[in-house]
Amino acid sequence: MAANKYSLTIYRIFFPLALLLLLTGCHSYVLDDAQYDLRNSFAAGNFEKSEHLLNRFEEKNIYRSKDAVLKNLEGGMIHHFAGSYDTSNTYFHSAEQKIDEAYTKSISRGLAALLANDNTLVYDGEPYEDVYLNAFKSLNYVHLHNWEAALVETRRMAYKMEQLDIRIKGIAEAFAKKDTAEAREWKSGEVNLQNSAFSHYLSAILYAKSGHVDDARIEYEKLGTALEEQKRLRRYPVPRHSGLKEILYPNRYNVLLSGFTGQSPVKEQEDIRIWLNGYDGDEDESFYVKFSLPKLTLVETRVQNVRAVINDEKVVPLKLIEEMDVVSAEVYSAKQPIIYTRAMLRATAKATGSHLIANAVRKENKGLGALFDILGIIGQETTEKADLRSWQTLPGQAWMNVVDLPLGTHEIRMEYVAANGDVLYTDIFDVIIAEDIHLELVESIYSY
Repeated sequence: MAANKYSLTIYRIFFPLALLLLLTGCHSYVLDDAQYDLRNSFAAGNFEKSEHLLNRFEEKNIYRSKDAVLKNLEGGMIHHFAGSYDTSNTYFHSAEQKIDEAYTKSISRGLAALLANDNTLVYDGEPYEDVYLNAFKSLNYVHLHNWEAALVETRRMAYKMEQLDIRIKGIAEAFAKKDTAEAREWKSGEVNLQNSAFSHYLSAILYAKSGHVDDARIEYEKLGTALEEQKRLRRYPVPRHSGLKEILYPNRYNVLLSGFTGQSPVKEQEDIRIWLNGYDGDEDESFYVKFSLPKLTLVETRVQNVRAVINDEKVVPLKLIEEMDVVSAEVYSAKQPIIYTRAMLRATAKATGSHLIANAVRKENKGLGALFDILGIIGQETTEKADLRSWQTLPGQAWMNVVDLPLGTHEIRMEYVAANGDVLYTDIFDVIIAEDIHLELVESIYSY
């Protein structure tokens, strides 16, 4: 009778908890599928469909409060390339605020948060996402001809790059303090990047056009440092620093050509399954553990170069200023040890707890204990899932150059060219240069 009561108590505790974890896991798969659909519609250049999907996902509660950062990052990018620059900035501003709030909370989480499934936690954005949102806020302001506001965003981007190492190490130290049992050694990797070529290139242009000659020169020098830092990561040749010097002379250009290619890296789940062996006297203490780890994978672009053809006469090659996807992967690699330590601690704790419950039941009923062992394995398989949330609409590469055009209307044809010379995609713009136009931004994207 006592055994039956004990088993009933275990059932009452175990199964509601298992059901809760299962439902949480199911929702995360639904969100993954939604993000995949959004990525595909955006890559196809169907921004209207992307906006519709975003709204529908919100209406269906696919984006929950814990996913607010993600929703706002996607909304910001979709509206940016749809030409709704004020709306885009509203989304990006909200994303930035929520990232700051989530980061503040993340360094004060208790040990329980270390053991929770990452998908149940508030998504606080990857460090590289926090950096690049300011780049597109800045471009929004350039479109709106608000250069001072655009400069604020490039400065924020540069500051965040400089603080990356401190920020990531701060997360590791915070978890180490909460892990009073010292179950794992909490460390982060090294961030070997402190500069963004994208931010310094854009800052130099904005300072030059604003008449701040010294500031423009300083940004140009930092641009050289950034290009040198990124050289070891590059898959494409680094543009010569001296070949970009024209941006220091504001009277020599009035159009900024900007083309984005490729897609952000994707997070993929990597599962590791092991048996931990041990004996307590004659009793087998072996048990099963499943680790689910997120792995960031680069998505190759088909584009080899980007050029602008002006009025069917002049061809202006764009320079690959920053491989954003490669920079993102480098920054993520510094945070990866923290993510892996969390995953290992969580999975081990879950497996140990399941095994202890099965052993307790086994003392009363061997058959029931064996059943609980099986249920524990099934529970790990169904509830242990890597957090694959990430900014799907972030482009992979940023190409830029400047050109000077006379007054009047001009046709600018942005061409995205493959390695064999084939033009993969063409984007056509009619650009009006008036006397009061000091800098016109022509911006295009091809996501393949």
